Amino acid sequence: MRRLAGVLVAGAFLVGLSGVASADDGVQLSFGAAASYVQDLNDPTAAPGLNAATYSSMEQDESFNIDLIQIGITGTRGAASGHIKIDFGDLTTLSGDSTTGDVGLQEAYLSYDFGGAVGTVGRFATPIGYEVLEPWGNAQISRSWAWQGQPINHDGVTVSGGSDNIEAMIGAVNSFTVNDTVANDVDDEKGIIGSIGVALDDALNVYGAGLFSEFNDTIERQYYNLILSGNLDEVLASGLSYAIEGHYRQDDPKGPGSTDMWGITVYGGAEFGPTGIDLRWEYMDDEGLVLGANTELWSLTVTASWALADGREVRGEYRHDDADDPIFVDESTVDDTLDTLQAQVVWYPTSQ
Repeated sequence: MRRLAGVLVAGAFLVGLSGVASADDGVQLSFGAAASYVQDLNDPTAAPGLNAATYSSMEQDESFNIDLIQIGITGTRGAASGHIKIDFGDLTTLSGDSTTGDVGLQEAYLSYDFGGAVGTVGRFATPIGYEVLEPWGNAQISRSWAWQGQPINHDGVTVSGGSDNIEAMIGAVNSFTVNDTVANDVDDEKGIIGSIGVALDDALNVYGAGLFSEFNDTIERQYYNLILSGNLDEVLASGLSYAIEGHYRQDDPKGPGSTDMWGITVYGGAEFGPTGIDLRWEYMDDEGLVLGANTELWSLTVTASWALADGREVRGEYRHDDADDPIFVDESTVDDTLDTLQAQVVWYPTSQ
């Protein structure tokens, strides 16, 4: 399964991409790709609606998909470094700054190490959440409902620093997440973002992050995230790892009432030679921010993976979702349950 790399989450670049480096100028070119097939057992006869949020491509069932192709460039000159991620494929529109969905700029930022503190300016990955946009950065083919309500990236500036086992970051960003090509900061409101993580030992890392922003000067939006994670190789079995993620989001209009969402997601995985087994269980209580209805939901996902070669993997997945209300499309009607089968091929981390 994907493991949190210590506590250095904020500003992480090119999650799990294979790379070819040029030692002469300090520039590294990276590439990652994933393709999939989705079978929705509810068999929607029209638009899949909320069902699509459980698909690998988040678009259509009974289809072959190019989930994501990502090209990255990173370069270093002394204490300065620069990073770029360019996306192609079905997931491109989710990272913002793309009107066609064919190509998108997910990240582009400059960093400078002042010695004890690192300043970053530009578009960078969110420090919030355990899962990421890149398929090779997750153990599962589909993504959790928690991820659906989280930002992916931000435009802004941050300062981070720490010691060997603790890392902290604080920054200012345009909004809750990246806006599209219409404007970089549509409502002229800014957000404050921060994170802190502590690596106690291999078996326990503690990580927390938060974001407070306003939308159009009418809605205060806040999100808080806590993750416990670790590897239990020495305790139970080789290749066994876990993560527990709790999250809370609130959209509070400047008037009566607010809309809240909270939940918990548990991840667990084990490796047996070239084979991996990963589980994800989730509970969410949502008043309509993600699910579009005031309802509760639980979900169970089982994913098996097989290494074809170094950094090349094929996956198979079964997922079951169960809500208190009929929010999923089932043929031409609606139902409170959803079952999906998916397969995916991933090109991801290699060492060169």
